[in-house]
Amino acid sequence: MNILAIDTSGIVASVAIANNDKILGEISLNYKQNHSVTIMPIIDNLLKMLELDIKDMDYFAISNGPGSFTGLRIGVATIKAMAHALNKKIIPISTLEAMAYNIIDSNRYVVPIIDAKAERIFTAIYENKGGIPTPILKQQAMTITELLDFIKSNDIEPIFLGDGAIAYRHIIEKDFKEQNFAPMSLNMQRASSLASLAFLYEKDGKYVDYNNLDIQYLRKPQAQRELEERESI
Repeated sequence: MNILAIDTSGIVASVAIANNDKILGEISLNYKQNHSVTIMPIIDNLLKMLELDIKDMDYFAISNGPGSFTGLRIGVATIKAMAHALNKKIIPISTLEAMAYNIIDSNRYVVPIIDAKAERIFTAIYENKGGIPTPILKQQAMTITELLDFIKSNDIEPIFLGDGAIAYRHIIEKDFKEQNFAPMSLNMQRASSLASLAFLYEKDGKYVDYNNLDIQYLRKPQAQRELEERESI
């Protein structure tokens, strides 16, 4: 069984193809957020290098949020188009859960953080239960201060990752040390983690038709929030 996974939820554009028990290939770009231009060439190049055709894919996996509003829409639109054309199912997976899977073998609590700007973040806290990221704090939008207060009040030994861990490292380091941060190679979104989780999801029947794929934004887009603020005046 072949699964093609893509993640465009942040600045990283990542594509991976997995076959049963191995990752066949992965391409990730962490340079500028120009996913509308780069994602299809990445998919095409990876398929060519692996001597595969898009028709060889049995499922498509996608990180469906939270994350960048624009990035998520590009990724979801791309996956929907391919799944529709080939009549294939889609496996949607939380961006934060897939990030946590990068380092789920850690004996510490994994805390992926996505920067939502102005010290606001998308985050969750996961523990390892049988190799599966299991939330002890469900994904939500909050401030970095609220997250750190929760961690300290619950005496959690964390390991932080994500662009939010980079953006707010100067705040996090007031209470936590170097060893509480994921290594650079595991810090950002990776489609290979998404693909690995997708096999587990597929076994549990957690897949949808292309027209039932939703995005988990966790909060309204900035333009909509600003419009509502103006209308409330």
